[in-house]
Parts: sequence; structure tokens; C-alpha cells
Amino acid sequence: MQKLILSMNTCQWWNTVFIQKNRFFDIMEKHHGGTPWDINDTISNFTADRFFLILSLYNAIECLQKMDIELQRENDKTFETVLKEIEKAANLDDIKNLRDMNEHYLDYLVDLGQKQDQFRTAYKKDGRDILTTAAWTQIDSNADMILLGNVEINKLLRVMEKQLPIVRSKTRKIYDMAMRTMIDYEHLNSIHKR
Repeated sequence: MQKLILSMNTCQWWNTVFIQKNRFFDIMEKHHGGTPWDINDTISNFTADRFFLILSLYNAIECLQKMDIELQRENDKTFETVLKEIEKAANLDDIKNLRDMNEHYLDYLVDLGQKQDQFRTAYKKDGRDILTTAAWTQIDSNADMILLGNVEINKLLRVMEKQLPIVRSKTRKIYDMAMRTMIDYEHLNSIHKR
């Protein structure tokens, strides 16, 4: 039952990443200013979609890590390879910190966050100094770079999109096998009770 649920959750969160990616980029293209006090302001939508993208990324990767632990027990390294590709694009600790800091944004804003020294970052990219926080999005269209905290989001999403068919295929196989096992177990159990 554990593998059944874990495989389904893993695939769902990976799908959610791409739903949120589309929403994030759509609203980013529409964002032309405004304030939260304006009717139908895009900045509030942008803030929500950014937060849910961060949450989706974290959950997708966390589910994949848990699924990888299960597969490693059977000497299956399919997801180990996927995780290594993700780590080439983004540090997994940075993704977790980004999620944590956004969930506890108000604490960090008033200097109470547990990793306050990591909330504000000076980041060097292609010879340029970029100052960022986990709460702000930095967009540099000349360098094809979008930073959410320390995470170069466009780079991470490209890697995850490339790995998506592997995740979908493998989680589907795990799910189908778990379902067959459960059905076989229930069938045997019903025969035994007769």
C-alpha cells in the first residue's frame, strides 16, 4: 500500500510542478505593475503562483527521494539517476530552504528566521553580482536566468521536464504492480476465508 500511494503522490507532485510552472510564467508575462490594492492586480496572483511553484518543486523532489529509498531496497537506481540530474541544476538543500523560508516569510522579514544568514544572499553569475532573498524573484532576461532565492528556477525546470517521462513511466509501473499485488492478496484472502 505504501508504494502505491507514494508512486501516485510522486507523479501527482511532478505534474503539479508543470501546472504551476505554466501559471507562474503566464502571470509573469502579464505582470505590469499594480499593487495589492488595485482591482485584479497581477502582483497578488504572481505571489501566489510563485509560492505554489516553490511548494510543488519541494514536494515533487521530496516524494522522489522517498520513492528512491524504496527502489534502492530492490537495487533499482532509476530515481537515483534522476536525482543526480536535478542536483546538477539546483542544490536540494537550497530548494528545501527556499520552501521553508517562504512558508515562514514573516519570521525572516523581522529577523527571526532560523537560517537568517541564508535568507539574503549575494550571488555571482556570469561575472555579475546579484543580491537576492528567498522572498524575491530576480529575473535577468539577458542571461536567461530566473532566481527564486538561490535556485535558478528556469534551469531546474528544464532538467525536471527532461526527467518527467522517466518519473511518469516508472511511477506508473510501480503503481500498477502495487495494485496487482493488492488485488492478488485480497483474492487469496477471500479464498482462504471460505
